[in-house]
Amino acid sequence: MRSAPELTIRLAEPGDINALTDLESRYYVGNLDPGERADGFLSVLHSAQWFIDTVRAGGIHVAESDGAVGGFIAVTPAPARIDPRVGPITKAVLELAEVLEFRGIPIARQRWAFRGPVLIDSSLRGRGVYGAFNDATRAAYRDRYDVGVLFVAADNPRSLHTTTTKLGAQVLAEFDADNRRYHFLAYPFDSRDESPRS
Repeated sequence: MRSAPELTIRLAEPGDINALTDLESRYYVGNLDPGERADGFLSVLHSAQWFIDTVRAGGIHVAESDGAVGGFIAVTPAPARIDPRVGPITKAVLELAEVLEFRGIPIARQRWAFRGPVLIDSSLRGRGVYGAFNDATRAAYRDRYDVGVLFVAADNPRSLHTTTTKLGAQVLAEFDADNRRYHFLAYPFDSRDESPRS
């Protein structure tokens, strides 16, 4: 019986960008049939330039197995609301971050980051990649950020369940953007103990 290939979590490199954009495109909600969305999907499709800039800034970790990238997670500083590249979903998240509190403190007064997208190809699911991503990003960014902020589409229950149970994120609000309903969530960077493990 052949054992599973070794899994590596590492910072993304420029040579990974084609694999990252291909993965995101494959799991983007607009490219999936309704039946395929039950296993989770991504709500935003980023440009190749976004990936280039985010990799250059050290904001993406990848899961690599058998020499192939099979998943990634992005953690990035909040963009400015006036940035013309900010889409309606991100703009709504930025506006909520100005008025919502997390742990009794306004998010806007804390050091906060965007978490996501997070994507794990079906070939790597069930191998602990999500927990490994959580550990790697907390270790990498806990000195830089206090709070991680993310959104999940209301019609994406699998992703919402994973985010709340395995990451320990809390739903703080719901909002509408781009003709879809979303949950706004936040979680702490500073305590692994608050994150249930799979």
